[in-house]
Amino acid sequence: MKIKCQICFEYYRRFSFPKITAKCNHGSNICKLCVNKYIEVQLNSESNIKINCPFDLCNQIMKSDDIKKINKELFVRYDTLLLHQTLSKIPEFRWCKNSGCNSGQIHFEGDDAPIMTCQACKRKSCYTHDIPWHEDSTCSNYEIIRQGNDKPTQDFLEKETQPCPKCGIRIIKGDGCDHMTCNIKTCKYEFCWLCFADYNEIRKNGNTFHKKTCKYYA
Repeated sequence: MKIKCQICFEYYRRFSFPKITAKCNHGSNICKLCVNKYIEVQLNSESNIKINCPFDLCNQIMKSDDIKKINKELFVRYDTLLLHQTLSKIPEFRWCKNSGCNSGQIHFEGDDAPIMTCQACKRKSCYTHDIPWHEDSTCSNYEIIRQGNDKPTQDFLEKETQPCPKCGIRIIKGDGCDHMTCNIKTCKYEFCWLCFADYNEIRKNGNTFHKKTCKYYA
């Protein structure tokens, strides 16, 4: 006997319909192919790791074990995103500012010892300002420059700004996320601040379009 999937409306045998979560108490009428596609779409949606059961009126959240039973490859992506999100919530944690390094670490000394040396690549960064280390300035002097009370130096521009990959005009990153939009009206190009990946491609292809060294790649 075959069962019709309530999403794709194709008929499959019973074993093709997985139990979505361990706590779901409804029948399994969504085929494994559709469940896989659903999980993949959620993972590609702005690093979304809170995945609800796709059944209507079911509020259960898919846990790590649920996803692992359904698709081990998608579980690896999910687990990576979950790790990145968990680490980013630790106040003392900082990602390495070397674009070729995908490492990060907890810096317990905090602002009292702002120079943070990556344990993986040995590149220095500023814990306080979360940028590559400003070699010629103390944190206090750098803050004065950043606030505009002194003439910006070329060193400041190199550390605080990045050229838009499309138009080449340097733009300043604020305190928001790494999803950037060029503020030039004739450009408006969207890209990842860390790896310069095109956000139009990320929307179409998911987080796999980030460079492999980027913390958002999964």
